[in-house]
Amino acid sequence: MENLLNELKSIKNNIDNIKSKNINDLNLNETELFIVDMNNGFAKGGSLYSPRINALINPIYNFTKYLSNKVSNITAFTDCHTTDSIELLSYPPHCMLDSFESDIIDELKSIENIKVIPKNSTNAFFTLKDINFSNTKNIIVVGDCTDICVYQFAITLKSYFNQNNISKNIIVPIDLVDTYDSEVHPANLLNMVFLNSMLQNGIEVVKTINY
Repeated sequence: MENLLNELKSIKNNIDNIKSKNINDLNLNETELFIVDMNNGFAKGGSLYSPRINALINPIYNFTKYLSNKVSNITAFTDCHTTDSIELLSYPPHCMLDSFESDIIDELKSIENIKVIPKNSTNAFFTLKDINFSNTKNIIVVGDCTDICVYQFAITLKSYFNQNNISKNIIVPIDLVDTYDSEVHPANLLNMVFLNSMLQNGIEVVKTINY
């Protein structure tokens, strides 16, 4: 147990010492923003609603609004299931097709230039058709959940780039991602562990992006 506590302390120290990034360090013409699951079902109400995700609404809205006419592309993924969705064997029914829950939050709807892509699994990577990032250098990923949908998308995208020897910079700002909290799903612990895992896998985890 003592070894485990020391290991967790080491991971926490690693995360606590992550630096911030300045938006001016990025060429925004070569930057894309991906917003994961900022929908009503997770942020405003439903079986998988979390107040921690609700708290992301304004920070992500403000960041997206700032970037809306500056970056090359903004994509918002949202869970969208049917009664046949296999994922519902693992999670309670949520974000059903054409429901209030599967809609992205109104705050994001008010921003121009957002492409909304529905997804039927936790990993949005599989919704990308004819993947082409030839004019993209930086990929910023925000949203929820840190340890599930954000993690799977960022890690799979990084793995795809590695497999094909493609050099891209995937950036995850700590203050623009979060996960839900429950007795068997401790949010603070899982945020720390999965952010550290992304960091160890070559993803640029930053405290915040100052703009």
